[in-house]
Amino acid sequence: MSLTESINNILCIIDEIGDYYTMSIDFQSCPCSGKNMSYFSAPWILLIISKHESIHGYELKKVLKRSMEDLGIPMNITGLYRHLKFLENRGMLASEWDTSTTGPAKHRYFLTESGRECLMRWMQTLYIQMEVISRFFQKAKEVFPSFPLIAEIELKSAGIQKARRP
Repeated sequence: MSLTESINNILCIIDEIGDYYTMSIDFQSCPCSGKNMSYFSAPWILLIISKHESIHGYELKKVLKRSMEDLGIPMNITGLYRHLKFLENRGMLASEWDTSTTGPAKHRYFLTESGRECLMRWMQTLYIQMEVISRFFQKAKEVFPSFPLIAEIELKSAGIQKARRP
């Protein structure tokens, strides 16, 4: 299939309805749905382990879930353990077996010095990305001044205040 044919296959018909726009596209399968975007697992894991030194995977999952559940982001425990192993292999985390309690032994995770440095780098990177996204929405409001931005509507309905810059 040629590039032109591909473009023609994905063109959307835009209908103007008042100040709002609708597109005839399946947004659930569109990349814009965010379903395939990373939820920045690594910085979250590093931050939580930094605060809760010696945490095990299931405890970590509970803390992550509390941080994300109001956004409708599901937690995949298998993916979490894979990510923990990846971070440990890269030297960001260290772990040890905890056999002090009854039941199966559990890995307890600790942040290494490299993990702290990585977390600081993530914080800088995410701050810049937050600024880029903020500027995008500022421009979007200029282009579509009366179009309610979905994120604002969802945040307000969830009772979440906009993040303030440090």
